[in-house]
Amino acid sequence: MTQLYPYLAFENTKEALQYYEEVFGATHINRLPVQREQAENFGVDPDKAEESTMHAEFKIADVTLFASDAFNNSEDYTITKGISLLIDYDINDAEDAKRVEALYEKVKDDESITVEMPLADQFWGGKMGAFSDKYNVRWMLHGQDHSKE
Repeated sequence: MTQLYPYLAFENTKEALQYYEEVFGATHINRLPVQREQAENFGVDPDKAEESTMHAEFKIADVTLFASDAFNNSEDYTITKGISLLIDYDINDAEDAKRVEALYEKVKDDESITVEMPLADQFWGGKMGAFSDKYNVRWMLHGQDHSKE
């Protein structure tokens, strides 16, 4: 099945993974560091290769995300609010709703989070909320009745 996965580029993915684990409760974290013999291919100092991230996978609210260091694109790696990560969940699935709403409750009061729209019931019958994290990643949480689809 074809899938679309968010793939984020950070100046320091190792540090970003620690942040997402601490603040967001990220799980299933798998980080593949650059090996010394690969350092030249990535434009990194061989003595610092292990600190660089070639690829990483992690889950937030049971959603899989990918990431890596920006490497040669470090001048252009800045994340903008032009793209948002939307986590859509079924408000009728108690486990799904609990997982996503717990994410919002966990992050909303952290000093690194800017809440743009508190997660709340909306006029269309669903729930919606939006916030940005310290890396300028914009997250949108959207709960709706999936049985109406």
